[in-house]
Amino acid sequence: MRAGTEQFQDYVNRLFPVGPGLSPDGRRVLSRTVTFQVTDACTLRCTYCYQGVKGSHVLPFETAKKFVDLLLRDDNPYINTRNSPGVVLEFIGGEPLLEIGLIDRITDYFLQEAIRLHHPWATRFRLSICSNGTEYFNPQVQAYLKKHLHHLSFSISIDGNRQLHDACRVYPDGRGSYDTVIAGVEHFTKVLGGRMGSKMTIAPSNVGYVFEALQNLLGLGYREINLNCVYEKGWELSHARVLYGQLKRCGDCLLENGLEDAYISMFEEHFFRPKDPKDVQNWCGGTGDMLSVDYTGNIYPCIRYMPNSLGPDIPPLTIGHVNHGLLGTKGEQDCARCLQRIDRRTQSTDECFSCPIAEGCAWCSAYNYQVFGTADRRATFICPMHKARALANAYYWNRLYRARGEGKRFQIHVPKDWALEILPEEEWELLKRLEEN
Repeated sequence: MRAGTEQFQDYVNRLFPVGPGLSPDGRRVLSRTVTFQVTDACTLRCTYCYQGVKGSHVLPFETAKKFVDLLLRDDNPYINTRNSPGVVLEFIGGEPLLEIGLIDRITDYFLQEAIRLHHPWATRFRLSICSNGTEYFNPQVQAYLKKHLHHLSFSISIDGNRQLHDACRVYPDGRGSYDTVIAGVEHFTKVLGGRMGSKMTIAPSNVGYVFEALQNLLGLGYREINLNCVYEKGWELSHARVLYGQLKRCGDCLLENGLEDAYISMFEEHFFRPKDPKDVQNWCGGTGDMLSVDYTGNIYPCIRYMPNSLGPDIPPLTIGHVNHGLLGTKGEQDCARCLQRIDRRTQSTDECFSCPIAEGCAWCSAYNYQVFGTADRRATFICPMHKARALANAYYWNRLYRARGEGKRFQIHVPKDWALEILPEEEWELLKRLEEN
């Protein structure tokens, strides 16, 4: 693992080993991610936001308290410390920092109750907030950050450089937010001494700016950068060709500037190979490893099953309510059973299941539901982007191994005919030479 990139799940497993990663009933043992949508209001109107419906609703504190009480009761098979040795409390919006006072009250109540009940999560918790940065200098925000700095995963979203950021992350009147965001980033890292990662969303409209964006983020001091392609429709082979070129330039930049230890999510050493046919786990957290609550008190498998994500024409999927608990109705029980039965085999075609680069290919069960009316089917719109990423990883890792004098080789599992849809013949030959020498 690269320095400074240990995830909370790995931290919990290291400090509190729970065995081979399975509970007695055969389910994966993961840290539970619990999301409070504290408001659906937002200060920005980002062009690619999946939460299409903005409002002015606020999560009532009494509703949040009931949700916390459910979490800590530990008497429901859907969520307990046997299956969830640690917990991440995530606060989202809209823009979550608009309701920093509410976030502070929820945090205090969770800790108070966890300590009173001698609950394991009293020491095995993490707080997570991803903000657009517009409310960063609010005095209440500053107080909360200082109070919980050592248990907090905090990030401010930056879409690379000024041009790219201000094209996508805009105020309602169309103004860009880059200057405001950068001021918050610099204060958090330099004044508060916090560590900050960055999340950047790659869409067809900005795929040609990935290198510029990464270069800017590295220049700002970021060393943990998550770049993710959207799952939505719109990807073409032409975008895959652009992404390969952009990632190749990113790889060269890392190697030429001694930044190989930075964590860039587009470069993963152990992906892009066939998966073991016996590995049928559904690695989407929205089918049993996440919980979310909104202002109505409804409990969802994840935030993307909420009404403001799905839109008005698609019924949300609920698995509980704070007033009657989890799986309190037959409909909620049926929903949970359907989600938990989903695995890689049931939702994948034979082509997907046996894909030679299946390892590392991601999906969103809620988006599958949004597109197909069922979570047990797989949207494959990002397939060409995964292929381009696999080829770029072969270039990067084999160059890195050669530079370090290591005998390892990153094997190319992308079939040649797939590669030549994205690369010219001479580029393919270059990748094969790097792999073989």
